[in-house]
Amino acid sequence: MARPLIQPRCNGARALLCAGAWLAVMGFAGLAPAQVNSAPAAATQTAAATTAQSFANAVVARDGAAARALGDAKLAAAMTDATISQIMAAVTAQVGAVTGTDAAWLETAESGFTHHRVALRGEKGILDFQVVVDGSGHVAGLWLKPHQAAPGKVEAPAKDEGPQPRQVEVSVGPADSALPGTLTLPDGDGPFPVVVLVHGSGPSDRDGNVSGNRPYRDIAHGLATKGVATLRYDKRSFANPGSLMAHGAAMTVQHESIDDAVAAVALLRTRPEIDPARVYVLGHSLGGMVAPRIAGQAKADGMIILAGATRPLPEVVLEQVRYIAAVDDVLTMDEVIENERMAESVKRYREAPAGTGTFMGLPAGYLADLEAHDAPAEAAALDIPVLVLQGARDYQVTMEDLRRWQAALPPARAPVIRCTATSTT
Repeated sequence: MARPLIQPRCNGARALLCAGAWLAVMGFAGLAPAQVNSAPAAATQTAAATTAQSFANAVVARDGAAARALGDAKLAAAMTDATISQIMAAVTAQVGAVTGTDAAWLETAESGFTHHRVALRGEKGILDFQVVVDGSGHVAGLWLKPHQAAPGKVEAPAKDEGPQPRQVEVSVGPADSALPGTLTLPDGDGPFPVVVLVHGSGPSDRDGNVSGNRPYRDIAHGLATKGVATLRYDKRSFANPGSLMAHGAAMTVQHESIDDAVAAVALLRTRPEIDPARVYVLGHSLGGMVAPRIAGQAKADGMIILAGATRPLPEVVLEQVRYIAAVDDVLTMDEVIENERMAESVKRYREAPAGTGTFMGLPAGYLADLEAHDAPAEAAALDIPVLVLQGARDYQVTMEDLRRWQAALPPARAPVIRCTATSTT
């Protein structure tokens, strides 16, 4: 079964510090359409755009009955009031309260489905719903995507970014499902040390693009000025989700992330520009949690943990939802209800028989695999240099996670641990 992943991230100046993005690991069962044949006619596409707009507005308004009435049977069953609350919690965590939606526009039409974008304009940024409508006019899928302007729409021009470093396009992973990537190189002949950038949770392009923020690209360009190469690539759930769908309920983070990062390390050791004895892995958020597994399997020469998660997903999501509700010191009735719904979701997951519980639509096997690994202990078992970076004001991956890395990596191991804080201005 296809399982779309929804990826919230922090916005604006805090994009690098609020790097945890744990709320993002969502795969809503029934929200990805099955395939049928025939292309929709123009009139059908117009009607589908209206349906997509109405569905997006219903979700934003948390009108579960209206959203379910527009969906096919599978989506209607998946779109419980609790699920809609979780979706909107993910949205508001990134862009603040939604102040309006743009008109739906047709992105693609294929295999009997139309894919429409609906921009969600929030107080702090913009995200898109991608709403998939089937040939019978029912909503069959919902994805949360980085914002993309409608064709022909003029938005704020990009600022002049000045000189760019050398970049080489590469492919990562198996030939039949390779991921596009960019190798960024410093000036000079090399061979250079290199860092593989491993994404956080959910779909992400190689730049980590959210509302115009491109933190992975910024890291790559910054390291190039310091004589360090980087490899960044589109995540599998972003560039080739079909290859993950083939695993069905058996999918784990090994398929989603680890295998490709290991392949990236192997690729770099064949490149003439790269020093094969200085290949490092940088894992961000979920990538930080699995970085020890990647480094061990790939035999990396060192590891950087950037806001690396260490704790079980369900409890962390509950903690985030409660934090977001309380951050303005005013707890509304909607926030109270949302907190209670999330707490009940966690309780149901924990009380389910071992290996059967799901959370936010993620398959039991995916969750069980994550919880079977102790990332800090796995890092401590590796005989390689470790750098841990953490933002003190990050509410997604928090100082509690940093303390767990510190406890597992005692001074005798000589890890380098840095924590930064920003002002509120």
